[in-house]
Amino acid sequence: MKVRIDFDLCQGHGVCMGECPEVFQVNDEGEVTLLEEQPDDALRKKVQNAARFCPTGAISVGDVG
Repeated sequence: MKVRIDFDLCQGHGVCMGECPEVFQVNDEGEVTLLEEQPDDALRKKVQNAARFCPTGAISVGDVG
C-alpha cells in the first residue's frame, strides 16, 4: 500500500491523524507530515478511513508496484 497526500488540497484538519496516528502527524500550525509512505498492511483499514473521512479528499491510497 502506498499513501499520498495532495498538499494543495490539505487544510490541516487533523482527521487523518485522528484515524491513523501511526501514519499521519499534524502539527500546531496544521501542517501534515506523512510518517510512513508505505505503511504495513496491518494499518490498511485505518489508512483507508483516514482517506475516506478527509474533509478535502487530500489523501489517496493505492497499491505499490
